[in-house]
Amino acid sequence: MSALFSKKPKKDQSEETELKNQEESASGGSLSDHISADNSDAYRVIKSIYISEKSALIAPYNQYIFKVFPDANKTQIREKVEKLFNVKVKDVKILNMPQKRKDLGRHPGFRSGFKKAIVVLKKGYTIEQAKA
Repeated sequence: MSALFSKKPKKDQSEETELKNQEESASGGSLSDHISADNSDAYRVIKSIYISEKSALIAPYNQYIFKVFPDANKTQIREKVEKLFNVKVKDVKILNMPQKRKDLGRHPGFRSGFKKAIVVLKKGYTIEQAKA
């Protein structure tokens, strides 16, 4: 019983940084790669870049779609996108996507809803990570 609650020994700082570097090089660039020390709370606002057919169609018009947390507002989203990607935001539009019923055989269930933000950038700015 005591083996269940025993503490694991802590890793050295050098081992942790090596593991982080290996993970970053293997990941190929994601949203979490852009979060630095001054943007450490960006993960509380933006979940991920939302890739779909519609997002691919509006990308040439400097519009990008992000999945965001339910309590995020337009001002927070604008600030975090500007800091993370070094761009200027012209407008932010927010949509609450409803949950949808999905049945598995005779067992009813729901696919969870989410909140997404359409971010319109000023002319001349792009987000390379969002292009699929």
